[in-house]
Amino acid sequence: MTGKCITKPTIIVSFLVLSCYVSSVGQGRRTSPRAQTRPPAIDYSKFSHATQKHQGACNTCHKMPTDSWQKTRAYPDITDYPDHAACVSCHRPQFFRSDRPVICSVCHTKVSPRDDARFPFRKPTSLLQFSIIFPHDKHQDVIAQLQPPLVFPRATFNHRVDDKAQLYNNCTICHVQQTDAPRPPNNAWADGFVPDTASFKTAPSGHASCFNCHWKSQQPIAGNCAGCHARADNPYLAANSPVRISLKFNHERGGEKKNHVAECTTCHINITKSATLRGLKPDVPITACTECHNKDGLRQDVSRELTAIDKNPAFVCVYCHTSEVGKRDPPPRHYLIAERPPLSRKNIK
Repeated sequence: MTGKCITKPTIIVSFLVLSCYVSSVGQGRRTSPRAQTRPPAIDYSKFSHATQKHQGACNTCHKMPTDSWQKTRAYPDITDYPDHAACVSCHRPQFFRSDRPVICSVCHTKVSPRDDARFPFRKPTSLLQFSIIFPHDKHQDVIAQLQPPLVFPRATFNHRVDDKAQLYNNCTICHVQQTDAPRPPNNAWADGFVPDTASFKTAPSGHASCFNCHWKSQQPIAGNCAGCHARADNPYLAANSPVRISLKFNHERGGEKKNHVAECTTCHINITKSATLRGLKPDVPITACTECHNKDGLRQDVSRELTAIDKNPAFVCVYCHTSEVGKRDPPPRHYLIAERPPLSRKNIK
């Protein structure tokens, strides 16, 4: 036989080298375990339509109309939260976790097997999760049509009017004179000026006026929730009160001739072209006011107050505005109406 003989010391050294390599590999694996991440805990006391599994068809959970709608409405409507079956279908483990499941606090005022009282629908303290899709431009001509009384179960809406009345683009089918005292913005009226109920018009806060046309015959019908409601990008608070720049304006006032009682779109010209409620403001251009309030041979209210500022830069315009608005610089369009160049109070000497 030929070749080198492997001695015993050589075998021992090789074994030791192999042992060290295996040991180092093993230690490396033990010191670098895979990162184990746990999903964040779910707060079942809060419900969000932004959850992917909550974005199915509305009738998956909501029943239209709810069984007890007669108790709170004069027309078929959704007046209550979904029943237990809608929750248990996905949340059985949370529903039967204890005798007081946290998930029940979404709808119930008390989590107790002996108390089934629920929060009002919708819960007043919760943020709004949907915005409203309402195109004024599509409705402005439709609502002006002469109609006999529209009747569906438990509700009657009478739109019969004098044939001689001008109804083009009439908004009063949905926006009527307010009967309840208006709520103050930020819980306080500026300068203690409290507008009366005739100062404001109501805005629909439910389905009553919508279901006149959209109950069963015209899309989006009552069961097509997504036709009017779109999930908002972020939950938000409902506006406490409309923003009124000219707070002292009164819809029912205007002297003996009731000059403020006119076709709504005579002044609210921007509303008629709006295809969405997003960013919509019920603002009125100054030209609509100055047809009466700054016209030769009539009144010169705008020019009179601009002249008062010329004499005293601290003068507060109070004919239309409260002090929080009236102490600011008049907008350039006010000066344009008075045929004068814009002027800032700080530049008056």
